[in-house]
Amino acid sequence: MKIEHWFSELQNEDVKLSVRIKSHVFSKESKYQRIDIFDTEFYGRIMVLDGCFMVTYKDEFMYQEMLAHPAMMSHDNPKNILIIGGGDGGIAREVLKYDVERVDLVEIDEDVINASKEYLPQTSVSFRDKRLNVYNQDAFDFVGGKRKYDVILVDSTDPVGFAASLFSDVFYMKAKESLEEGGIIATQSGSPFMNPDHIKKAIKGMKKYFKFIKPYVSFMPTYPSGMWSYVMASDKKIEMKREFTGKYMNSDIYEGSQKLPQFMKEIVD
Repeated sequence: MKIEHWFSELQNEDVKLSVRIKSHVFSKESKYQRIDIFDTEFYGRIMVLDGCFMVTYKDEFMYQEMLAHPAMMSHDNPKNILIIGGGDGGIAREVLKYDVERVDLVEIDEDVINASKEYLPQTSVSFRDKRLNVYNQDAFDFVGGKRKYDVILVDSTDPVGFAASLFSDVFYMKAKESLEEGGIIATQSGSPFMNPDHIKKAIKGMKKYFKFIKPYVSFMPTYPSGMWSYVMASDKKIEMKREFTGKYMNSDIYEGSQKLPQFMKEIVD
């Protein structure tokens, strides 16, 4: 008989997602957030930040691939990449599958990286790659510096608390300053079903500084509503320049993810 121990994420005041847990592997209150790692019956090992699902071994590939690859597939020749957030290492893992020269990862919470290295080897394998450089500082201050990038990927938490500045107009202005000509920025923008204001905020900020905006969607079982949104932006037309086939991503998904359901078209318009 299975043990009746459950972890629940309250996705809003009326909805929660619960998973049966086998053991509580790790817990720490960092300077910025509470970090918990569980072993679960269905999703395998999971990382939870401030009570919210961030990584599960069963479905993390869906999110990692859908944030990383559309922008990488759309750039002419992506060599220098900036990842904002992504302390579990999953986005870096996907980016490093390309012939890149340098990947800078800016994660404000060093404890997330350390916990991932210790307990999430499936995602944190990227930290062993010599092309990856880690900076434990506020990404808002880091962006807009002297270094230029071909692709910027924003793997932040939702726009509340210390992550709120990463959805601001000023941040997108600074991000544009950090992009090479023809560069692309992509960000996660939350659940269009449960939190439509998140994607509205991202698109509104990007439109001030970029000519081309491309929202897209994918499935993500453990994130609120199971439907997740992302936005790409560039001053160059965004279209597929190379193919990539992963566990979730392929050329059909690249095209199909940009075909939005009507309710989401109305949100982004």
